[in-house]
Amino acid sequence: KQIHSSMRILKYILLLLLLLSVAFVVFVATQQSYYKVIRSKEIKISKDIVYNLVSDSTSLIDWNPWEKDEAVFKNVKLVSGDTILQKISLSGEKNESFMRFQKTKKGTLISWELKGNLDFELKLLSILQGGIENVLGDKLEDGLNNIDNYLVKELNTYNIKVHGIVKKHATNYIQQIDTCSFADFQKVSKKMLQNMIAFVEKNDIAIIGSPFITHQTWDKKAKTTIFSMCVPVEEEILTTSGSEISGGHFDDFLAVKTTLTGDYSHNIEAWNKTINYINKKKLIKDTEGLNIEVYKISLPKERKPSKWVTEIYIPVKKRVYIPKPKPTEVQEVVGTSETSTKNTTK
Repeated sequence: KQIHSSMRILKYILLLLLLLSVAFVVFVATQQSYYKVIRSKEIKISKDIVYNLVSDSTSLIDWNPWEKDEAVFKNVKLVSGDTILQKISLSGEKNESFMRFQKTKKGTLISWELKGNLDFELKLLSILQGGIENVLGDKLEDGLNNIDNYLVKELNTYNIKVHGIVKKHATNYIQQIDTCSFADFQKVSKKMLQNMIAFVEKNDIAIIGSPFITHQTWDKKAKTTIFSMCVPVEEEILTTSGSEISGGHFDDFLAVKTTLTGDYSHNIEAWNKTINYINKKKLIKDTEGLNIEVYKISLPKERKPSKWVTEIYIPVKKRVYIPKPKPTEVQEVVGTSETSTKNTTK
């Protein structure tokens, strides 16, 4: 009888636990699904740089607060330099993300708003962690902190070294020409580089060095540049007329070389230091030569900008030394003219 009574009590306990579990599941499931969470953070980096990082889908890995398989981001609408609208899938549920960028005295204020409907898992986490603000709100804060840490640390770590005059050796290459604004250069050149890599792989073309850029124009007033994305190849390539990709070649030339280690945003400073060196040494720029930037270390192999290495080559003319003429020798001639003084013997 005692055993039977104990079994009955155990059954009641299990039934009670089952009922409580069902009640808890029902309680969780009936919680409000719709939510909206907002977080903001000021980052001491210029607005354009912050916006370019966040709007570039290939940079998502550098600041995404969710694990790779937890969330899927898709850019829906981009308002240049101002707003990014995204669709974010969390556990199968679609959510809307708004990121707004506002210029401040110290840098940029990012406001990140996330809204949508909670699935059962997020409702459960919300209850266990004291509200959705503590679940998704913390995620937004993590993402903003990731952006801050990435940009401030990575962009402020750089070094510029001017090496002086070197010989840039003759090179065959293939190129794609485009025009863009200074602000869009990184994004446009990155896509072009991917296009070039795909072209050489498709056509079994051997690459013999690092990709590089040649600037044909650099308009400071309009803030635009016409440039070629180039990949060095072993043999000179001939392409059909009208093709996006064309072949090119340059011969050996002298250039002042500078190495920038760090993010490409310091490129203008590196160029200015190179030009200052040329002026200081009283060198003459070769205006008919190619201004070249070689991406020795860059995306996609290296994600950290502080470790990127860019080499700059500005062509200069050979010095021509003209020997100074020797001073004219003035010879004193002692003549025997009538005015000469002679000794006579009396």
